[in-house]
Formats: sequence, C-alpha cells, structure tokens
Amino acid sequence: MSELENDQMEPRIIKTQDENGEIHNFELIDIINVDNQDYGLLVYLDEEGKHGDEDEEEVVIMRLSKEDDAFTFETIEDDDEFDRVVSYLETEEEEDDEE
Repeated sequence: MSELENDQMEPRIIKTQDENGEIHNFELIDIINVDNQDYGLLVYLDEEGKHGDEDEEEVVIMRLSKEDDAFTFETIEDDDEFDRVVSYLETEEEEDDEE
C-alpha cells in the first residue's frame, strides 16, 4: 500500500501506547515505502479527536510492521533509518513542487 488518496478515504484513527502506558490517538494520513519498509505518516489528534491548527500540524513517522494479520506502528530508534525516510519525503516534496 502506498500514497493513500486523502480525499477518497475515511479517517483512519491509530491508537498508540507510549513507554508510560499512555494512549495517544493519531490519524494515519499516508503510508510510504522506503527501502522495502513501510512507514506510516501520522498526525496527532487532541482529546476531542481534532487536529490542531493545520499550519502547525506535526507529522509523526513510524515504522509499520506486520505480524500475522496485525499491523504495528513502531518508533524509529535508528537515526540513519529516520534520516533516510526524511530524505525520501523531502525529495518527494521537491518533485511535487516542480509539477
């Protein structure tokens, strides 16, 4: 799965649990593939399930893993891996700006 069409899909709410056991809600806005690994691009949702100001939205990148029929979002701990994904996104953004 790659490049989801935002206007053609219902919001996908992802619940994650941090190291302190707190649950956080995110909206999955896209899935990208970098070096044969899928990554989810997520936007944090507040307690009411709403985004903050769109100009200030921060996209969170998480590794997407599949075990059996379950998908898991994982924090990217490796700096090199994270930098590769960010570099890919910047390249894609530059290409979109040129079109």
